[in-house]
Amino acid sequence: MKHLLIVALVLGLAACETAPGRGIDARGGVMASLGKGPLTADALVGVAPSAISARLGEPDFRRTEPQAEIWQYGGGDCSLFVYFYEAENGVLGSRHVDARKSEGGAANKEACLAAVLARRNAPMS
Repeated sequence: MKHLLIVALVLGLAACETAPGRGIDARGGVMASLGKGPLTADALVGVAPSAISARLGEPDFRRTEPQAEIWQYGGGDCSLFVYFYEAENGVLGSRHVDARKSEGGAANKEACLAAVLARRNAPMS
């Protein structure tokens, strides 16, 4: 009986493990990874902060609030914002992406993400 309890405990802990770059969504499921393929603004929703920083790098600005974080990435004439909220289990996951023009107003999310990626991947001189 003692061995059965130990095996059940080990299996239970293994089930809780998540892959690197992943988190737990609000329903308790594993969040998607961003992988290495083409990136879209919609793909940024539902992933852990570590997955986004792995693809976009560290944000230019980060605001932390109780149970939430907002990351801002500059893309030249726009800013891309990623909003993270804490799930019931305390794990942060992205829930919304927005893009704003530098002079104000909404910007195209896909164009802004492309500008952020181009800026991040530009060769250093």
